Amino acid sequence: MASAGSLNLDDAEACLARAQRHYRELAELTATDKLWRFSEGRDRDTGEWFNRLHLDRRRLIEAKPVLADSATNAISALNHVAAAIAKAKGHKRLRWLHYPLGLTDADFKKACGETREALGDAMLGVLASARETHSADVHHIEAARQISKDGKHWELRPADGKPAAIQLVVPENGHKVFDLPADAFAVADTHEYYRGQEQLPKGDDLIVVNVLVAGLDDGLPDAADLILECSFRFVRGVIDAVAAAEAWRAH
Repeated sequence: MASAGSLNLDDAEACLARAQRHYRELAELTATDKLWRFSEGRDRDTGEWFNRLHLDRRRLIEAKPVLADSATNAISALNHVAAAIAKAKGHKRLRWLHYPLGLTDADFKKACGETREALGDAMLGVLASARETHSADVHHIEAARQISKDGKHWELRPADGKPAAIQLVVPENGHKVFDLPADAFAVADTHEYYRGQEQLPKGDDLIVVNVLVAGLDDGLPDAADLILECSFRFVRGVIDAVAAAEAWRAH
């Protein structure tokens, strides 16, 4: 073990910033006006008007590695926190060291035991306190870890079995809601949500269709934006807690 030094969290901060940058890219790729398109037409045989909603599934495919990059950088930020603690304690580079995560208290306790020699009881106490403070985000950081680790086992897709609808808002005439079948876009990229003799009035269309991460363990959140935003909050909390503890120790 080398001599102890100051705790430097710059790498952790850089990884968190990179994760947030990827998230902004993800939001751009999956923006409602980019992911979905409306069309209107008239059936030549029946004379009926129809309205359809189209999904650009290619954008979901392009978004998958961006989501993975964001999750990976969030987890890397935590690993850099662990590395910074170990380095400040005088350890050289420890290739086996990872931040002690755990979905359950038992899993976290086990992970802490595996890193105690490198991180020390005092800092493990800080990490445990940060985990308790952000307990509502533990499931989200576990989802991020799975997204980062197991890319071939999950996919981005329109939500099935979740509330989905199109709302047509017509100025001075209220609104009309068209419910979508739960599996409307499970395979197909186009869904006809209206057909009738009357043409729908012109108005603003509001799409209520979630995009989820399918294939994660049961019980974990599946909304990509929620997973990342809560993971960032968890990481931010850990970095701040460790920085505060180091500042107190230095004084």
